[in-house]
Amino acid sequence: MADAEAHFLGYESADLADAYFSLVPAPHDATASYIAGQAAAPRKILDASSLIEDYDEETGLTLVDMVGIHSIAPETAPSEPFQIETWVKEQITAALDATAVPIILGGDGTVSLWGIQTLLARSPELSVLHIDSNADLDDADDEETHHTVMRRVLELKNPPSICQVGIRSLSRDAFERSMDSGVPVETFFMADIDRNSDESWQDDVVDELRSPVYLSIDLTGLDPSVIPAVGAAEPGGLGWWQLLRLLKKVAARRRIAAIDITELCPINTSIQSDLAAARLIYKVMNYIQASGKMLAKP
Repeated sequence: MADAEAHFLGYESADLADAYFSLVPAPHDATASYIAGQAAAPRKILDASSLIEDYDEETGLTLVDMVGIHSIAPETAPSEPFQIETWVKEQITAALDATAVPIILGGDGTVSLWGIQTLLARSPELSVLHIDSNADLDDADDEETHHTVMRRVLELKNPPSICQVGIRSLSRDAFERSMDSGVPVETFFMADIDRNSDESWQDDVVDELRSPVYLSIDLTGLDPSVIPAVGAAEPGGLGWWQLLRLLKKVAARRRIAAIDITELCPINTSIQSDLAAARLIYKVMNYIQASGKMLAKP
């Protein structure tokens, strides 16, 4: 395994006070219902990121020369399931206090709820862009969180509006909930996206959002040809450039205040998915910086 002190892109971690982005590991997979292993994802993402070139040809930026990137070694996170939630929320809060964009490295999808709760406490006007294969809107009347995360978000006091993209797997109850005009959820099903060849749906997605935006990316939202190492891969997902064009538009027109990346389930014999997840994170960082919508440091 790579050195436990290795940081994003292989660069030394910036002090949080000087950083514009803070990578918060959430090595948690206690609620994985099919294939576990997501707890290893934060370390695998950091290790794979050292292979990424730091120049972004789309934006023309070499981000690490412009802004500080703070990263926390996953090994410093508590291993006890009942302590990690509190710890992750503390790291997110510290990033927000330092006017840095927290990027939560999951972990299973439960960590999205932790991030949204933390942001919502500070920004009641928050909206959520949820990239996923599953709507995660099933009933949340017990301790099981698989396929219930966004339902739990809706049960929060003054819940944020949710815009879901890439959905192609859900129960009838979740479908009916997503279609209920009284529920603050707008769903862009993958079948409809596939029929929209001019990609005008991307502008419709942006129109559903208001700043600040919490960007939640469950990697099953992408087609498994791009990222196969996930807990439950669903065929027919978003393509790599298709997702990036959407995120570039969101960053240009809305302020992205926090991000999570979840459901990477690393395969020891292949780095493809780890590298793609790390590159996706760096692409979004560059889009945010290029947008000029980052908050000024105190």
